[in-house]
Amino acid sequence: MRCETILVESSHAEGEWSGIHAAEYLIRLNESPKALAAFRPLAECMTPQYRIGVWRVLAQAEPAPQDKARYIEKIRSVLLDDTADDRLHALESLAKLHVSIEAPGELEIVERLADSADYPGRSFAIWRLMQAKPTPKLLDLLMDELKTEDDVRRLRAAFVLGQWKPLPAADQAKLRQLSASEPLESIVFPYLAIAAGQGETKRLAESKNAAHRALALKELTIEGSAVKVDPAVDLADDAPLALRQAASFALLMKRPNETADAN
Repeated sequence: MRCETILVESSHAEGEWSGIHAAEYLIRLNESPKALAAFRPLAECMTPQYRIGVWRVLAQAEPAPQDKARYIEKIRSVLLDDTADDRLHALESLAKLHVSIEAPGELEIVERLADSADYPGRSFAIWRLMQAKPTPKLLDLLMDELKTEDDVRRLRAAFVLGQWKPLPAADQAKLRQLSASEPLESIVFPYLAIAAGQGETKRLAESKNAAHRALALKELTIEGSAVKVDPAVDLADDAPLALRQAASFALLMKRPNETADAN
């Protein structure tokens, strides 16, 4: 009950990305109705950036295919609008949702963004092209993003590489080297560690850094790997919300039968 309460209550944090993350944990736990209770009232949200997260939740949680498609099209419409402030967020969410490239002109836009060395969301454009047709050239472009001096761009590239599995052994070896040389306080470090493979992710899960541990717990749980959670520490009121959410998700995923019975 403690775990479920953490996720349900934080999913109602309107305007906060922590609420979106909580809702997506609930969806993975087959608790979509609880996510819908928090996000259906926000369906008409037009606040740039945050609206993309709202529609992403609804695209996953709505039971009817036509409703899922409606929210996907809302996100896609932002990508197709070259004046939208949250175009990058739309590109990222379409990749996270594994949405195929279908709309007229969409492929041209994604290819142009993937080819643009200056575009801050280039990794997400490359990711969408890889989902459509993975090639060694696209993977090389993604690896090249790790060479930029912009830490946010490097973080995005590392995140995408962490979602793309299996990676060629040579690329994974490079990622292990990069992870080993990355400063622990760098915002890129935990994403590089996750991209470097399960061994590095498991070590990250033992980190004293709560943010790093939360990321590792989430990834390992999604992969179906065993994780160690200390409820007294990870669910404590003074623990960061991201850690409490990830720990709650990990603990609830260990008990699918009880969750199913409760529904």
